Amino acid sequence: MRIRLAGLVTVAALLPAGRVSGQVPWESPLLVGPGSPSGLSILLVDPGAGIGVLAHWTGRRRNTRTGFRIGVAEEGGPGDDLAVFGGVDISGLLMTHSEEFPLDLAWVGGVGAGVGDNVLVSIPFGISFGRVLTDREVWFHPYVAPRFIVDAYLGDGNRDDLELGFALDLGADFAFSGSWAFRFGAAVGDRDGLAVGVVIPTGD
Repeated sequence: MRIRLAGLVTVAALLPAGRVSGQVPWESPLLVGPGSPSGLSILLVDPGAGIGVLAHWTGRRRNTRTGFRIGVAEEGGPGDDLAVFGGVDISGLLMTHSEEFPLDLAWVGGVGAGVGDNVLVSIPFGISFGRVLTDREVWFHPYVAPRFIVDAYLGDGNRDDLELGFALDLGADFAFSGSWAFRFGAAVGDRDGLAVGVVIPTGD
């Protein structure tokens, strides 16, 4: 398993870089780890073009779980127009940690779009691995998610095509003896995004 994961990341790193400049991707960063908390996350984000805000709801942790998100951010072009972005993410648990493999492993996917002067439709798919670590005072969940992205560019008179890219998400969720958790996420590679905020349990 470890050799296969290393090979996947190596091959993806050799792919040509994608082109999302001037667009607002909906999944940068994806914010999906195998132990990510459920509830409503409110986050300050930079999907790669400009500052924005994001609301991300995630269902309870099960073998398969679904998340819904919607946000608004600057496009980063002349005039700093705003773009709306949103989508659906889905993940499923593949493996729980054991003596042989110390991490939890999940598959991740989704579909969504960023809509501004042009439209960027993106379909990510990959894996996410991490581990929930706890003691009496702190709950901590670091994770890494290498993924491929199929991008469809629409509405530009000079371009109307598909591209395959690769991104690596780095994330951490943590809480201190309370019901609210703090979230941090970053994307590198063919995505360049940051997110920081809190998640409010919804009881769903």
